[in-house]
Amino acid sequence: MSEQDLTSKSNGKKLLILGLDGGTFNLVRPWAEQGHLPTLKRLLDEGVSCDLNSTFPPVTSPAWPSFMTGMNPGKHGVFDFIRPKGTDYDMVNATSIQQPTVWARFARAGTKVGMVNIPVTYPPQKLDNSFIISGLLSPRSGTISHPADLIKKYEGKIGPYRIAPAVQYSRGHEDAYIKDIYDLVRTRGKWATTLVENEAWDVFMVVFGETDIGSHALWRFADESHPQYDPDAPDHIKNGLRNLYALVDEQMGKLIEAAGEDTIVLVMSDHGFGPLHYTVNLNLLLMQTGLMQLKRKPLTQLKAWLFKNGISPQTIYQFAEKLGVHNIAARVSKKQRNAVFRRFLSYDDVDWERTVAFSMGHVGQIYINTRGRWPHGSVEPGYEEYEVREKVISALNGMRHPETGEPIIDRIILGSEEYSGPYADRGPDIQLIMDGYRCISFPLFATTPKLFTEQIRGDSGNHRREGIFIASGPGIKKGEIRETAHILDVAPTMMYLMGQPVPTEMDGQVLTDILEQPWEVTYSETADADIDPETGLSTEEAEEVKDRLRGLGYLED
Repeated sequence: MSEQDLTSKSNGKKLLILGLDGGTFNLVRPWAEQGHLPTLKRLLDEGVSCDLNSTFPPVTSPAWPSFMTGMNPGKHGVFDFIRPKGTDYDMVNATSIQQPTVWARFARAGTKVGMVNIPVTYPPQKLDNSFIISGLLSPRSGTISHPADLIKKYEGKIGPYRIAPAVQYSRGHEDAYIKDIYDLVRTRGKWATTLVENEAWDVFMVVFGETDIGSHALWRFADESHPQYDPDAPDHIKNGLRNLYALVDEQMGKLIEAAGEDTIVLVMSDHGFGPLHYTVNLNLLLMQTGLMQLKRKPLTQLKAWLFKNGISPQTIYQFAEKLGVHNIAARVSKKQRNAVFRRFLSYDDVDWERTVAFSMGHVGQIYINTRGRWPHGSVEPGYEEYEVREKVISALNGMRHPETGEPIIDRIILGSEEYSGPYADRGPDIQLIMDGYRCISFPLFATTPKLFTEQIRGDSGNHRREGIFIASGPGIKKGEIRETAHILDVAPTMMYLMGQPVPTEMDGQVLTDILEQPWEVTYSETADADIDPETGLSTEEAEEVKDRLRGLGYLED
């Protein structure tokens, strides 16, 4: 089939992708049926829908690159917001994605692309036939758009663009938090709609990240079965999450109207959501079982004694929260903060030559301290590595729910079974599903001396693997619920819908069964890539992004 024939299959239609970060059908379907989400109700009635399985772990940072490349993290190289680096970690960014994105493939084929607020797109790639405002992990101090003057071009007419929340969530301050994220949704929608109406595009995508951050903070008010549910909360707070979804639904309706009736609409999320009940300190477990060892130096032993007796970073945060200065504390420089927190136990106090495993990542990621892989590796690859892994698994299976005494491990996922590709060894050796994801782990070191505790800032919602997928528009089947799809399937399906050959190196499958009259899938073997050299953020940019992730509960140090 010729390139012209393929292009004709799209019939000149446009493709609009609406991302609801953390969107879940557990909320969307009932609220749509009750009339709170008329746009999503119409899309569900007039299109095809299904659960959209996310990556392991179901985290924003690996999930969106997996969507954008159609490949698993072992191929594109991004497994989390952070990447272990000796006794520290560094931040991932758009240049960490070591495969061409669907945007690069579209742009190279002459398809005009627009993107707003997609996570892990900073620094914005300078693609022909494209415009972009980058998303989560973008520093306010950086150039977040391509062309560089894109924001300046419109802000005089529609007001300043907002990257992220200005108010951190904390209990007792819900009103200010809700007001801020509602404003963020309106700003995001206004900018996206303006760009849809005024810029040239064939494929356009915007991500509403507020459905994720709002679910982390407000889940307990919407879920009467949650142990922290407050029956006496005011109605506007009880309905805060529902009204957030309704506001996003309203903005989606405006975008669909602006895009025009010949536009195919895809709605998707990077992962789902559900209740969070408690948090486990996996590095503390590893210390208790002898798999992680501390230095024998007197200063480290003093830190360990203070930590054991309740003097910890969590104590400092809770004190700051009571004083109402936690928002100010988040803006303290890294140098000043380190002067405080390095007086507590940290990775600096680990005796790496006697440590065989460590945890880094907030969903339950554990790494074996293998020689040749880590700067201070202590475990020989091969049989010794296997033995250590079995010891770690045994320790994990010994954990019990703090109240019921039941095991909390539902599933142990080995990196060697989950990832494939040239970067597979960057991923965790072990990751966990704990109590149906009602339990997560502290992302960095030992924030509290308790093995089990609440999330440090009081979050009551957390990620689930089952996200959402809806397709609606010309040629799409009507009112069907299909089998579960995978986030890797969306990019090849987008290329197919736009009449372009699907690269064979993509792991995902084309969802041909969403169409009333599907056509033959044509493949291409084009391994050449528009890949920028991997570059780290500047020190200032990295610290700003780390502070934002702390404010969102993804980092605690």
